[in-house]
Amino acid sequence: MSEPTMNKSGDSAKIELSCRRSAGVLVPVFSLRREGGLGIGDVTGLKEFVDWAGEIGLGFVQLLPVNETGRDNSPYNAISSVALDPLTLDCSPGMLPDLAQSQYDKVMASVDEDLLRDGKVHYEMVRLLKLELLWRSFQMFFSTQYKKHSERDIEFHAFCEREQKWLADYCLFRLFMDMEGGNQDWQNWNEDYNTVVKAREHLKRLLEAEPEKTERQLVFYAYIQWIAQQQWAEVSDYAKGRGVALMGDMPIGVALCSADVFANPDWFDFEWFGGAPPETNFKDDEFTQRWGQNWGIPLYKWQVMEGEGFSWWRQRVAKMCEIFSMFRVDHALGFFRIYGFPWNPVRNVEFLPLTHEEAAQRCDGRLPGFRARDDESEENRAANCEEGKRYLRMIQQAAGEAVVIAEDLGVVPDYVRPALAEMEIPGMKVPHWEFQENTHDLVRGEDYPEISFATYATHDHLPMKMQWQYHREILVRNQQDTGDYWEAWRFLHGLASYAGIDLHEGEQVPEYGDVIREKLLKALCSSKARYAGIMIGDLLGLSERINTPGVAGDENWVWRLSHTAEALRSDEKLAKIGAGVKKLLNESDRVSRVNDAGDEHAVSR
Repeated sequence: MSEPTMNKSGDSAKIELSCRRSAGVLVPVFSLRREGGLGIGDVTGLKEFVDWAGEIGLGFVQLLPVNETGRDNSPYNAISSVALDPLTLDCSPGMLPDLAQSQYDKVMASVDEDLLRDGKVHYEMVRLLKLELLWRSFQMFFSTQYKKHSERDIEFHAFCEREQKWLADYCLFRLFMDMEGGNQDWQNWNEDYNTVVKAREHLKRLLEAEPEKTERQLVFYAYIQWIAQQQWAEVSDYAKGRGVALMGDMPIGVALCSADVFANPDWFDFEWFGGAPPETNFKDDEFTQRWGQNWGIPLYKWQVMEGEGFSWWRQRVAKMCEIFSMFRVDHALGFFRIYGFPWNPVRNVEFLPLTHEEAAQRCDGRLPGFRARDDESEENRAANCEEGKRYLRMIQQAAGEAVVIAEDLGVVPDYVRPALAEMEIPGMKVPHWEFQENTHDLVRGEDYPEISFATYATHDHLPMKMQWQYHREILVRNQQDTGDYWEAWRFLHGLASYAGIDLHEGEQVPEYGDVIREKLLKALCSSKARYAGIMIGDLLGLSERINTPGVAGDENWVWRLSHTAEALRSDEKLAKIGAGVKKLLNESDRVSRVNDAGDEHAVSR
């Protein structure tokens, strides 16, 4: 297999990804911490983290979606499939070219910086602060540059022209969100503008009545996206220059309350909401165990989209690839068939206690199930398989040289993985979910397909430390003749066998520690899979969870690392972990072979 190579063309570096084995780390941008940060991870913190990742030999940094979120702060419920989240931006002077230090200091004087940076992400506080700094930066641009034919004005207008297809509707959506007090639920907006047709007409009236105010507000949101594109392009090039690929994440759906759905209602089915079938693994969520996950995303009208040449998808993928050298297609199973609910998730509590018969009575005879068709007949299965391949090939084509990875977890039809293999799209391998045929034994890592992505956990799961401890506690609390005991024993014994850890029935299972963590990582990296992805919590042996599916509240998407990237080097224990990971990557032939001497950051041969 060939080594990865890098070259420089003009001012931007490019990683030429190959089939070489590599490993990476999953960390949400919001979880990063840096000195001088504003209470949430940002692009500068990501650059610092990339340095650390590259130093220990990791070849990619995997992120959650970075599109602008709504008030639930979920990266998977964005208000735009394209617009970047302002909260990811570095809003310090210099990084905002139009923000004076005096303006920055004036805003920060009224901020409780200890509270801002303490513990978890305080979203409302962070959002208000960053939007205020962006507004002050914009005010200076608007008064000194906008329509003044300066170099920055010309660059800004070129950006607006280039991004017109999505940017105009996004700015329109954000304007009316402001008029509705930040409410993104366009279906409940004022009747004067609660459809895109009425909104465009109402905008004309606003431009006639208050031209300067209205134009300023529209241009403000375009300005934010201009700055966002610049900052993300810089961090993308920075990572490439250090031999580290940024890996993105493209959700299967887009929020009902989004600019995309508002502007293009003919492409979406408002009668059905996408999700996943019942899943007993999510023991914190009774609804998910009984009915499944109802994400609230409207299903697609695929035939309508196909008739338009999949223009929305191609735009979405193209924007993804401006930043990311590789990306995960979230819930790729949904391209073959997706589990749909005939009710909006705001009604989940209403349906939780109902029988299927009672639920059907409230939904005109409809019940949750796979759309557009189930897998009950060979004819349906063949049709689902062919459609899924057609849609994913379209995404591959739009992605160009970027690596496309399919998240194919959950209830997986037996035709999906052969289809992915045919298209040479790596699917995911979670060791404790991969069983040998007709046995309770786990598939050995050496038997994984080479075109695959191995990982122990995603953002929705407990870190391995907590999974191990959870099942260990069940063994301690229960007798051997209980179902819970044997379920826990099978999990621990299977995982231990996979990782070469000696466990014997009747003996006490050791607590999770460095030895178990290291053996689990070694087993993952030693697998045949081309890519090994390690959640940051699993790499460092942490306990905190990123997201608990189905559980509403302010405890999801708020977790932050307790250390900066510099502290990952200087802290004795963490530095030892980093050195151990680098040694492991070398031993498993996954280390990123980048010689960081010299400006070219040439890959050593």
